[in-house]
Order: sequence, then structure tokens, then C-alpha cells
Amino acid sequence: MTVAVESNFTNSHAFIDVPSRPMLEAPPWVEVQPTVEEPPATRRRHRPSLAWRILCSRTLWFLAVGAVALLARITALPTAYDIFIDEISYTSISMNLARGRGVELYGLPFALHPPAAFGLYAAVILAFGLHGSTESTLFSLRYVDVIVGTLTCLVTFLLVERVATRWVAVIVALLLAVDPLAISFDSRVMLEAPAQLAMVSLFLCLAMADMTRSGSLGHWAWVIGAGLAAGTVVTTKETFGLVVVFALFLLWATGWVIARREAFVVAIMAAVAYVGMVIALSWSFGFAAWWHAKEDGILRLVGTKQISGFNSASTHVSIQSRILADLGTFAVTYVVLVVGVAAAAGLLWRMEPWSSRQYPRDVRDRLTVLMAVWTVAAAAYLVYATLFGTIEEQMYYILLLPSLISLCLWVAGVESWRRGKWLVTGAVLLLVAMGFNLFVWTSVHAGRDDEYRQLLRWEGNKVPPSAVVSSTDGASQFLMHRGVIGQWGTLAQMRAHHVDYVVIATTLVDQGYGIASKSFLTTVERGGHLVFEANGISDGSLRVYKVQGITGAAR
Repeated sequence: MTVAVESNFTNSHAFIDVPSRPMLEAPPWVEVQPTVEEPPATRRRHRPSLAWRILCSRTLWFLAVGAVALLARITALPTAYDIFIDEISYTSISMNLARGRGVELYGLPFALHPPAAFGLYAAVILAFGLHGSTESTLFSLRYVDVIVGTLTCLVTFLLVERVATRWVAVIVALLLAVDPLAISFDSRVMLEAPAQLAMVSLFLCLAMADMTRSGSLGHWAWVIGAGLAAGTVVTTKETFGLVVVFALFLLWATGWVIARREAFVVAIMAAVAYVGMVIALSWSFGFAAWWHAKEDGILRLVGTKQISGFNSASTHVSIQSRILADLGTFAVTYVVLVVGVAAAAGLLWRMEPWSSRQYPRDVRDRLTVLMAVWTVAAAAYLVYATLFGTIEEQMYYILLLPSLISLCLWVAGVESWRRGKWLVTGAVLLLVAMGFNLFVWTSVHAGRDDEYRQLLRWEGNKVPPSAVVSSTDGASQFLMHRGVIGQWGTLAQMRAHHVDYVVIATTLVDQGYGIASKSFLTTVERGGHLVFEANGISDGSLRVYKVQGITGAAR
């Protein structure tokens, strides 16, 4: 027999089992109810259908997220995004490393960026026997970042599922899978994708450590995993490493999510990895060479040396102009970056982790705070870099993922969004965001942005081996194979070297990059003969002019 006890103070019922024996008289505050079992037919009606269980399956959505992310990145990979100058450098370094020459670029030690990603690319070159030109190896290595970017979406799904519901995890992962900024850097041989995968793995390990019994072997295994991931971040790209350092400092200073000693252990492991990398590079080519390159990087980071980026005086493009120019591509991304930071502040305000009476309530609250801390740390670095440091477009990739997670967590936690018209409004906004990004994806991948691939095909048939070519764009000098290649950006220099052809990228001229000025372009346009032109988003118009009439070179 089951007895329901109603309290006069709380008006709640507590059900307890009592022996089945007759009672002479029940007290007035005890209500005796017989146990009523639910008929089997009723129980079957409440059981979810097979279709619904499949729809809600973790495995199904895990595979779906992976498939969408992979297809979004691998489709039209050689033609959707033109070759970026950094890709050439990173591919060359990886090829040298695979051939046993060490971390060097064009015969000189390279220490501007940590070498972990180069080691990954070199391992792929060795494993698959990649050989040939820089161009062919570059396009083969792009598939590495495609896989890495796909894994980032999958790990994001696993992380958010532990912080919120499975449906929120699906939304976050799919939005990341089709985000145009994420896809653009996951489709090139860049350092951002490996660094982002290590970063999200770090926070997944921290989340799992918080969900595991403190002091247990499994708990410390996750802490050690977080330390290894943090070490991978700082040895892949140091700008991401700064976010790791700041986030771990916040966790250590506040003690909000993990114990201070655990944050300290993770930070120490990251520091040991970085110091080990410095020792290895110093052993390879000397500490002085490493420090010379690193000193230059530190000055650029602080902002006292501006040789590139939106804050550089030598460039003719501002961050405001780039935002306006790219609004048709990154509109949803810009909203996520800005609103996501505000959402992180809202999550902290809602959770009140500084109040012992309010926090911690449960593990999901603590993990929500963890995501907000990640967003705040990334935003703090980006704000400084935007105002004072060297800032380039790809650096906003650092903030994209934590902002997206914080935004979706904040919306999911607002009670009114789950009811009535607000639920419909949220669904409409989500569909608009997904629809816009899918439209952008279709436009980018259906078109062609492969100016340098077209240039190299043209060069093989049209440029004589004895020709003298001036590369004013920066990238073509490392890709073209025929003729004598040099960088001469004035009329006097071209005449001195009897230049036959000049390569010019109009977008770089307009933005102040490369060595060609606008007046130089005007001179070449008036006196030269256009023999090649390829147009695309990345370079505007990539052109080759025959300038023998200007320079007096032998015809």
C-alpha cells in the first residue's frame, strides 16, 4: 500500500511505503490511496515511437552534422577559394619539414608561428607520398583542413550536448558547419582550423572533468587531456594560445567551474609544451634566430609594429570598409560575433557565479559559465587587437565558435522563447540565418575563385623559359615556374632588368598590399598589352601585362 502524506506547510505530496496492515483510524493528515497500476496498453501509448526515437538519436545527428560539415567544405575545393599567400608559405615549410630540412622557409629558419600544424601537414605529406610542385601539394593539403574543420563541428556537437539539450547542440553544430567564415578558413592550408579543433577539444575535456567525480582517475584523465589540448593550441598558433591563457587565468582566479589546482595543472602543461617547442627550435637553428622572429611577432601583437592588417599605415583598407564590402557574405557571422559576446555577458548575469547562494546549482549551470568565460577571453583579445594590435580578417575566426555557443545557450535559456509566438520567432530567425548562409555557400561554390590556378595553366603555354617576369602581387613569385622571376615595382627597376611581363592583382593594389602602386598600375595599363586576366573574389582582377614596349626588352 502506498501512503501519500500531505504537508500543511508545503502543500506537497510525499509517497512512502508502509506495511500492509489494518489501521484502526487514520490521522486526519494522512490520505490512504490504493496502488493503481497503469494498464499495459496505456504504458505502450506513452512510449515514443520508433521514428521519433530515431529522429532524436545522438548517432543520427552526429553523422548528419559530420556529413553537412564535410560536404560544405570539400565541394569545389580547388575552385571555390583562390590561393592565399600564407598557404604557399605554410605548404613550403611543411614540404621542407617532410624532407628533413627542418622548419625553414626559402632557406631561412621560420619561427613566426609555432610548428605543430606544420608537423601535421608534413606527416600527411609523408604518409600519402605527396610530391610535385608547391601548387599541387597545397591543394592536396587543403583536404587536411577540411577534415579538421569537420571534426571541429563534431566536437562542438558533443560539447554543447553536455551543456544544453541535444537540439541546441544540433543547431550550434549545423550553424558552424555552414558558416561562410568558418568554411573559408577550413578550406585552405591555414593554422586556424587545427588551432580551433585543439581549442574546442580543450573545453570539451574541461567540461567532462567537471562532470566526473572529483578526485577520481577519470576526472584527472580529463584534466590531463585538457592540458594536452592546451599545449597543442599554444604550439599551433599563439593568438589562440593567448585566449587559452586568459581563460585559464579567469578560471583559476574565480574558481567558478573547475578547482584552482586543476586550472593550474592545465596551464602548467601548456607552458611546458611551449617551452619544449622553444628548446626544440633553438636546438635546430639557434635561440637567437627564434627570438629575432618572435620579437617581431610580439611587436606586431602589441601593436608597436604595424606592417600589415587594418591598423597599418601602409594599407589603404580599414576594418569598416571590409565589413561593408563583405556584408553580403558574412552578415550572419557578424551578428553572431557581436551578439554572441553580449549573450556571454547575459549568461554570466543570469548564472551569477560570483554569488554562493545562486551558484553552482547544477553541472549545466557550471558548464554554461565555462562557455561564457571562453567567449569573454576570446572577445578580450579581439577587442585589444582591433583597437591597438595587428588585426586581420582571419583573426575573428577565434571568436566565432564561442560566440555562437554563447548566443544559442542564451536564447535556449530564455523561458519566453519556448512558448507561443516567441518560439515561432526563434524558428524563423534560425531558418533565415541558415537560409542566408546556404545561399552564400551556393554562390561561392557555384562560381570560380581560382585566379592563380588559371594563371599557372596559362603560364605553361604562353611564357617562354627565357622571359623576365615581375611579380608585384607577392604570391605569383612562389608559384610560377617559367622565366626569371623578380619583384620590381617601379618603371626604373623594370627597365633595368628588361622585364617582359608584369603580374598585378588589382585588389592588392587598391588595398595597399604588394609592391605595385596605383600610379604604377596606371602606367602599365597605358603602355603595356594585357595578355592574361582572371577575375574572382579574392584578387579582384589578376592580370599579366606584356611590357616590352615600356621597358625596351628584346622582342
